[in-house]
Amino acid sequence: MNAKSKKWSAGLMAVAVSTSILAGCSGNNTGGNEPSGKPTTNPTSNPATEAPKSDPITLRIELFDRNNTPAGAPPITDNFMTNYIQENFGDPNNIKVEFVTVPRTQEVEKLNVLMAANQAPDLVYTYDTPTVQKYVKDGGLTDLGPYLEQFGQNLKTVLGETVLNYGKFEGVQYAIPARRVLLPESTTIMRQDWLDEVGLPIPTTTDEFYNTLKAFKEKKPGKSGDKVIPYSNIDPFHSKPLQYSFWEWDKISDADLYATPDWLLPGNKEAFRFMNKLYNEGLIDPDFPLTMNKDFQKFQKDLINGVVGSGTANTNEPVYQGYLAEVSKADANAKVVPINPFTTPDGKTPKALYSPNGMYIFVPKTSKNAEAVVKYLDWMAMPENFIPLQNGTEGKTYEMVDGVPQVLDNEEAKQTLYNYTDYAIILNGKLASSTDEKLNLAVNASDPNYKDFTVASFEMGTKDGVIKPSVTTPIQAEIKYATTLKEKTDEIFVKVITAKPADFDKVYDNEVNDYMKIGGQEVMDEKRQAFEAMK
Repeated sequence: MNAKSKKWSAGLMAVAVSTSILAGCSGNNTGGNEPSGKPTTNPTSNPATEAPKSDPITLRIELFDRNNTPAGAPPITDNFMTNYIQENFGDPNNIKVEFVTVPRTQEVEKLNVLMAANQAPDLVYTYDTPTVQKYVKDGGLTDLGPYLEQFGQNLKTVLGETVLNYGKFEGVQYAIPARRVLLPESTTIMRQDWLDEVGLPIPTTTDEFYNTLKAFKEKKPGKSGDKVIPYSNIDPFHSKPLQYSFWEWDKISDADLYATPDWLLPGNKEAFRFMNKLYNEGLIDPDFPLTMNKDFQKFQKDLINGVVGSGTANTNEPVYQGYLAEVSKADANAKVVPINPFTTPDGKTPKALYSPNGMYIFVPKTSKNAEAVVKYLDWMAMPENFIPLQNGTEGKTYEMVDGVPQVLDNEEAKQTLYNYTDYAIILNGKLASSTDEKLNLAVNASDPNYKDFTVASFEMGTKDGVIKPSVTTPIQAEIKYATTLKEKTDEIFVKVITAKPADFDKVYDNEVNDYMKIGGQEVMDEKRQAFEAMK
């Protein structure tokens, strides 16, 4: 494992993490893009409730539409969360808050259209760094630095300088990144009751994992005799733990990890050869080429319906999205456990960790409401506001236990909190304290029914984790080719996994050569140059 202890200048970080858990506005709202001479509100208090003296402004805020509203729940633009925001932020500040929905599966494409047409909401966001860099290059974003200094003291406290630096481009605070409370990206899960049924222990190596998948296929028919899917949720993001276990880490430098496409890293080809083997032996979801990055509910539905034996999911997602409970409801004998099976020859289990920043939140240059946006985010950074936005109403959807919000297991909680992350946008992961990391781990494992699952999920998702280096210098080639290379990555992923075994080497080499010709080489060269310049 090439886990080096190096300190780079601001904006660049390569970290190898050990086995421990990483826990990790009142006044006259003019709506102008220039802050006034002094703050209009005490930054450590909630907005005042004096009667407004001017016409209200409308603050338009992007909202992901994930198409996952539970049956009987109110619409995502008119529910507990939106009403709480209007009543506790909007009304006291003489602001009408309007949520503008964007399909989660098309968020970059939709945002590009809105930005190009000068119709984007006042507050927009994305996880895609090249998209933000493009807007910076085009001069399309507002410098939020002055507003952050004047109206964002709570926000600065919660996010911290390290996270905020990820939103600086060419030294300017063009974006406010969300804070990732916990850093593991993904954790593999498996049906323990299936293991018991086929007489196997939890797999702890890649070979054992393969043998387990074969046993599931051969010995475990699904409901009504349907064939099972031994391993599911196949896509580039969720395949990283398996992929990383094949990399030859002693041959990969920090510069390689930052600049070289995964396709060219030592060992990556063998990782895909293994996935190709799984596909051709019927051990992974045969429909993944049709549903990958399109139907985000398929894995959940298949798991609930009892046809999936294992899969890699976002860390603790089965708990916070509620589908682990649905598995138990569908089959009282079902038991899903986190596992950590993908191993290197030296016994490590490397896997990707998030950088400390989450989504990028920014304000288009065309907006006249940058002040109101920062006040809104600063209001959200106060515990009396982010706790309700993440947990609902005390006594109805959660209760406080030892200083930690504990979500209740009732229907109101399920219909209120399923999309809380899309309203508490400054946080990825639940937060209980801006200073006490133990409380933050506790709040993410507060459900007593799944506490053991959650703790184990974070432990396994963190073990031997790696954060790729980051350079804040905009990579012009990446901005230019990002969309093309993303589409090509998905194309290669599908083609090399589904190729006939005899054709695998030819398909892999040809596709990767095409990737480099259509922009991959330019991006790699420019990224390596930027990395060397940051030393």
